[in-house]
Amino acid sequence: MLFYWYGRQCDMLYSKIYNLDQVSFASERMNDPQQTAGSVRASDPELKGMMKTVRIEDIDSMQDEMMDLMDVSNEIQETLCRSYNVPDDIDEEELMGELDALEADMDFESNSVPSYLQPDKETDLDSELNLPAAPSGHAAIPANRQQEDELGLPTVPHASICT
Repeated sequence: MLFYWYGRQCDMLYSKIYNLDQVSFASERMNDPQQTAGSVRASDPELKGMMKTVRIEDIDSMQDEMMDLMDVSNEIQETLCRSYNVPDDIDEEELMGELDALEADMDFESNSVPSYLQPDKETDLDSELNLPAAPSGHAAIPANRQQEDELGLPTVPHASICT
């Protein structure tokens, strides 16, 4: 009985805390727009005063001056990057042809398989040395030698297997 009463008291206390939190949250939600509106009202005359001192024509002229300065800077950079030993009669198509040939050469080299990864080529070395041909298939096992399994271990005779 005491636990039941204690549980009800806790539930009521939690409900009160929840209600207070909801009221506090609602109060803060009402204060935020009021403070925002007050800030906008206070800054409105200041912004209007600042807008009277700023002229759009001044900003446009400043942007034009900046574009002119950037153009002059680019011209200076191009002038400084000029090469002095390049003849004037260079055929650009010939240069592009050489570049394409170099790229094709590089592609061929990158796509080809290195010699150490290529399969061995058949040589006549075996026939020159009169070596016998490599055996094919399984060789006959001598009678005095035991048979071996795939791991090279002797196989167990069938007669010794217990059934």
